[in-house]
Amino acid sequence: MSYLVLARKYRPKTFDEVVGQEGIVRILCNAIRLDRVAHAYLFCGARGVGKTTVARLLAKSLNCTGTATPTPDPDNECPSCVEIGKGVSPDVFEIDGASSTGVDDVRQLRDNIQYLPARGRFKIYIIDEVHMLSVNAFNALLKTLEEPPRHAKFIFATTEAHKIPLTVLSRCQRLDFKRIPSDVIFQKLKGILASENMLIEDDGLRAIAREAAGGMRDALSLTDQVLSYGGSDISCAQVFEALGLTSSTLYEEVLGAVLSNRPDELMQQVERLFEEGHDLKRFLEGLLMHVRHLILFRSLKLDPGLLVDVLAEERDRLKALAAQADAVRWHQIFDVLSQALQELARSAAPRLAIETALLRVAAIDTFASLDELILRVEQLGQKAPSTAPLQPGFGTSGVRSAPPPYRPTPPPAPAPAAPRQECVEVPAKALPLCACPDSPPPEGLPVDWPKLVALVGKKRPSLAVLLTHACPRQVDPGKVHITLEPGSFYAEQLKGSNNIKDMERFCTEFFGQPTSFTLEERTDSGGVNLAKSAARVEQETEKLMQTNALAHPMVKEAIRIFSAEVEQIQPGKGEPS
Repeated sequence: MSYLVLARKYRPKTFDEVVGQEGIVRILCNAIRLDRVAHAYLFCGARGVGKTTVARLLAKSLNCTGTATPTPDPDNECPSCVEIGKGVSPDVFEIDGASSTGVDDVRQLRDNIQYLPARGRFKIYIIDEVHMLSVNAFNALLKTLEEPPRHAKFIFATTEAHKIPLTVLSRCQRLDFKRIPSDVIFQKLKGILASENMLIEDDGLRAIAREAAGGMRDALSLTDQVLSYGGSDISCAQVFEALGLTSSTLYEEVLGAVLSNRPDELMQQVERLFEEGHDLKRFLEGLLMHVRHLILFRSLKLDPGLLVDVLAEERDRLKALAAQADAVRWHQIFDVLSQALQELARSAAPRLAIETALLRVAAIDTFASLDELILRVEQLGQKAPSTAPLQPGFGTSGVRSAPPPYRPTPPPAPAPAAPRQECVEVPAKALPLCACPDSPPPEGLPVDWPKLVALVGKKRPSLAVLLTHACPRQVDPGKVHITLEPGSFYAEQLKGSNNIKDMERFCTEFFGQPTSFTLEERTDSGGVNLAKSAARVEQETEKLMQTNALAHPMVKEAIRIFSAEVEQIQPGKGEPS
């Protein structure tokens, strides 16, 4: 007698044996008991979750001759149940949608459906992979599907429900089969192995359950493969070797080498995988899933144990590894590896794609946040020597008094042709101060607005940069109201709930009493703001420097002697500020 694989040998024979689909089983059983069985069902779900099995069980329940009426508990002994179990029933037609896609196949079905069943109560048509039918075939089936004969039932099964026309979906009761949890698969496999007098270590059995990805048929097929490899008593290591899986320890070693930037070790790991014959695409998918686990452990405040299907000792190692880098770094690694996985499918040399991806992700630095970059710039400004020329936004002490407004760099104007051009320096004291809280506010701005922005700049520099582009309408104790252009980048950033709360806190601190902060988006919000004032001051400064330079006796003499023109004006490096 030929060997019968576990997936067929242990296929459920009753609804009670179906695992992981309790909701669907309850719907069908109650429909049978209450005589409310629909004329058409659509079973949707991933592969190996029980769609075809449940369709056969429903056919058995409807045509079981061991009872006078349909029953949710078929006896599996009557001729009808036996024939359906063997797939030879004259009243149950299992059709492969992939090989019966044309209008002629549907026309033949319509002609045959009019005849009464041979022995059972119903003629039942089970069409697997129904999404493979052509559009014309679906259209030809619509009328029969909407008003079939009383003795006909349709059961459609598909893994791609989105390909089914809406006109067909509206004529069926749709039941979505969910993926079976790995713990449920683990328990089911343990029971089957006990019946087979076989033993697989629990860790190996859990690895099989995880690899099945929610499909019971896949789990049983993998178990068959492992049993053929290792005999009756199989260790976890044998399971990994039989299925070509990569252990989590190797993933941890690779990621550890990435974090510490050890390229030699990374190349040795890839060489080891290549020599042992591992599927590199499968390895990269597993590595991505491992990084996903690390992101969850690093980002979530609660224990992500329910979202990470790993062993207890692996969970402890994941926590320790996740703590070695911040969440931004793990996201960075995930993005690079994800891009490498996409390139792997198109690459003629998968090994090279993985090697370059690992070397790249080990070499790049962690991204810094905007606030951190601004803080670094401020610290550099504080350490600068006092003889350095002051830029707009700095006080006389050289310490930043308010964040600089954003100004796009204007395109350089074409220089006029001249026989000789010189670069002339003027004293730095010609530069005026701008946006300094101790100096008079620019014309058209409330007196307290620059001081308030300066205070915010000390607390949250990035927020202060946004405020320099806002037009203050009211800046008084108790209420601060600003306007911005609707839909602008600055308005979208300031509207965040955290920014509004922080501004109310800063305003309250500034005025010494509770102060509300409101932001209004107005198309006519164009008015005076710190950014425009700074730009105007800069223009005036440049004009003043040019005037002073051209009026300087030495400059005049140089122009006369060399027949030169002034191209660029710079503040004097040695002049006091």
